[in-house]
Amino acid sequence: MELLNPYGHLRGFNYTPSTAVNDISFWRDYDEGLVERELTYAQRLGLNSARPFLAYVVYEHDRKSFLNRLTHFVRTAHDRGISVMPVVWDSCFDDTRPTIDSTVNKWIPNPGVQRLGPEFWPDGEAYCADLVQTLGSEPGLAMWDIMNEPLITSWVMEETPERDERKGTIWNFVHHFCGVMKKLDSAHPITVGVANVATLAQVETHVDVLSYHDYLPTRAAIRAQIDDGLRVAEANQKPIFISELACLARANPYDVTLEICQEAGIGWYLWELMIGKSRWRDIHGVVYPDGTVRDPSIVAAIQGFFRRRGPDMIPPDVDKEGAATRVLGQAKEWLGTPDVDYAQGVILLETIANLLEAGEHVPMSDPPSARALALTSAVETDSNRAELVRSLVLWSEALAEASA
Repeated sequence: MELLNPYGHLRGFNYTPSTAVNDISFWRDYDEGLVERELTYAQRLGLNSARPFLAYVVYEHDRKSFLNRLTHFVRTAHDRGISVMPVVWDSCFDDTRPTIDSTVNKWIPNPGVQRLGPEFWPDGEAYCADLVQTLGSEPGLAMWDIMNEPLITSWVMEETPERDERKGTIWNFVHHFCGVMKKLDSAHPITVGVANVATLAQVETHVDVLSYHDYLPTRAAIRAQIDDGLRVAEANQKPIFISELACLARANPYDVTLEICQEAGIGWYLWELMIGKSRWRDIHGVVYPDGTVRDPSIVAAIQGFFRRRGPDMIPPDVDKEGAATRVLGQAKEWLGTPDVDYAQGVILLETIANLLEAGEHVPMSDPPSARALALTSAVETDSNRAELVRSLVLWSEALAEASA
């Protein structure tokens, strides 16, 4: 099994800058300072590998600038202890034709279905040669991901008479460029990030390392697919890792899937580092542009610490030292006294909010402390005082019930 786990140390992330709406804007509007800051967030989290998606149309538009930006990215990552696995081509999601001036907030394929045929291959080969010439000697280059999710495109997922022919076009493209990159760069392994273990059969003989994606909804399903992947890896005597995982909208939370990966000893790249402008911002992402995080449990999971969920959990007792009882009494007195001090009411509100959150008695999708802090910084108005009274009543009731 040692052969199958040389990448078990991977703690990676898919990356699109927080200001980019797609990967064309990533490279077209490349911001060195932003990239340096956001890769520093990854470093602070203990992440060690990045998976950025390249954009042929940006290369085509300005070859020199694109390659310079790619070099900056890889060196910036390497300086922070982060390797890079560039995604050379990408099949997701539809038949949108990529254009250099794209500002649409959607996932755009690369190079696009219009360029999958052999007539494009010479241009694609020149692009690959430039990538290898630019990055081949960079110590921060980990490997090449030849194509992301080849079949996850409406171009072949929809039932049409041309469906099988289109699938063949895609796989011919993938297999051809696997061969191209292996010939151009024998020093770095190649992989293809397929959507699931079942699809590995299409690429297992063409790659050096197997990789797949996992967005399954239960612990048993996640672990079963890992075990299936390990069996495929063992049969091919090739390493394996997961190049995409974690989605809040697919019952695949970070702390669950990362815990299972740790138990299985398999490396991973989470989707994704930043919570920015991309279409994924409400279901993926760890860090906001200012360095705050969506959920500290995700940070803990990345670092190998997971929430206890067994029957022997010790629930927090927020009234063990009488704090809940005291603040509830003070809040009742404040609410029953006319013309009381606004600032004192806000302090009581924040105290109650903190107890509710410390005791895990409220959903953190709408943390009470956020509203308490907003009222703290707001000037006193009739509207704000009314909101303060309403929140004190509501949260006092919640705290009283929780600490009963």
